[in-house]
Amino acid sequence: MLKCPVETHRLHKFRCNDRLYLVDLNLFRLVEVNQIAWDAVELSATLETPGLIDRLSATYPKQSVIETLKALGDLQDNGCIFYSHSRKQTPKQIRDHLKIYVPQSREAWFMDPESISAGTNVALYQTLQSLSKFADVYISGEKEEEIIPGVHTIKLLAEELQESPRRFNQRLNDLKVNGILACQTPGNQNLLPFLRDVNMPIVIQNHALRGHAGLAINTTLLHHALMRPFDAFTAPSDSVAKFYSKFVGDTHQFHTNPNGVDAQTFRPMNKSEAKAQLAALMQDTRIQEQFIVGFLSRVQPEKGAHILIQLAEMNPDLLFLVGGKFLLRPSFGPLPDNLIYVGFLPRKQLPILYNAFDVYCFPSMAAEETFGLTLLEAMACGVPPVVPRFDGLPEVVGEAGVIVDAEELPEDLAGFAATVSAESLSQGVHVLLEEEFRHELGQKARNRALTLTWEKNAERLVQLFRELDRVKQNQRNAPDLSVSFVNRFDTFQNQLEGCAVLLNLTPFLEAPLQTRNGYVQTMEEGLALTLLKRHTPKQVEAVLAHVLDDKSNASEIVKRVLNFLNALA
Repeated sequence: MLKCPVETHRLHKFRCNDRLYLVDLNLFRLVEVNQIAWDAVELSATLETPGLIDRLSATYPKQSVIETLKALGDLQDNGCIFYSHSRKQTPKQIRDHLKIYVPQSREAWFMDPESISAGTNVALYQTLQSLSKFADVYISGEKEEEIIPGVHTIKLLAEELQESPRRFNQRLNDLKVNGILACQTPGNQNLLPFLRDVNMPIVIQNHALRGHAGLAINTTLLHHALMRPFDAFTAPSDSVAKFYSKFVGDTHQFHTNPNGVDAQTFRPMNKSEAKAQLAALMQDTRIQEQFIVGFLSRVQPEKGAHILIQLAEMNPDLLFLVGGKFLLRPSFGPLPDNLIYVGFLPRKQLPILYNAFDVYCFPSMAAEETFGLTLLEAMACGVPPVVPRFDGLPEVVGEAGVIVDAEELPEDLAGFAATVSAESLSQGVHVLLEEEFRHELGQKARNRALTLTWEKNAERLVQLFRELDRVKQNQRNAPDLSVSFVNRFDTFQNQLEGCAVLLNLTPFLEAPLQTRNGYVQTMEEGLALTLLKRHTPKQVEAVLAHVLDDKSNASEIVKRVLNFLNALA
């Protein structure tokens, strides 16, 4: 019998011709498994064996579950797929275990998961849950306690950094912290002291592409300008780096790390049973009888609520179910008779809601739509989506849904960043009325969701911290060369011209270059050399772009000067 909880080897899971396989990447071994084993592997790290049996028996016959776990136990005894149940961490593994500090409060990251409504807050909660498998996480708090294994609150507040940087850094060193993880809030400048006074990698999660009347963009640009070579942004989709390439020449510090989904909680159920349960909950038999288009989000204009109401009015033969916090004002008028407001449901009830949907329509045009977590959860339940071609949504859907055209606005307008017509969405929904095609896309949606897990999200985050630490360790300081700005007489032109002279002299009276007489440089190069002593390359690039009124030339000058300084380091 499989002994749980237990760690798995590095695995790759895939389907081929309706058969399921696990590849043990530690042993380079391929194992064919059934659906029960496929699911058991996902749950084996968090449940004890009796709990695992109970959890799987809710879906599969108990005897089949026990037989499957016996077979997995044989693999475990032979060192395949699973580590030994009694395996202990080696000293090297303990030494390599990362320690991450989160300067924001517990309430911002670790709320009661059943009460969370915003996708960003769900993502922050799941990030820490998964990260705790690979690192020790310390969150700012009023007392010191362990929330769950691997996640602690400590009495170390971000405000203390401004009061005494030395004492704050000493506390981080005492904890042997390797890096700092934070979530960017538009307009909040609490992270600026960390980029200035804490000499360790800082990773800032960016879940707000734009919006908030320009605050989100300007906050991102400010943080980006202050980032050192060993700092980074993470964002759940490529849309963030693509968007900011309009503003900055170098986007290599934007790293994509997709959100995940708990594919065991959000999974396909019997649709008739799900509709029956929801019909009983809402006391509306239409839910059992009609084709359902679903929507789950904040019920607000920028999330597409008004578009969905128009969509319902255009399709009186279809039933529309809307779940989430109802924030529309009553003055917007009564809802169509074929639109049922389900209300806010705790997360444990969401799988039933998703499975009652035949199609998931997510018409969001919000300026913060970097991913769409409810979209992925619906897909994990095998529900094909219809979404606008906007920001991160197409990246989530891939080829597993219907994507309709949208018009992106040149700048966000009152929380909107695009527009999409109800007519376009209606056409997308009608494509999915064809049952065979709908079921085909539903299976693709489920398969795509299985590739996006929170564990992979945490692994990429750990890998990024390790890479940034290597960059930091390889940092070298170039000699502090003096630069003088002078008027120089050009005998050929018979006129004075401004130039910079690299004096080839350091504060220690060293002359690291060959000629002691100094080197004549352009004013722009001299300005870059001088500013780089106190400012980041991106700040210097901003200054030169303003002086030269040429962003491309400014970028080339900074790159040229940095290469020169790196040669001296």
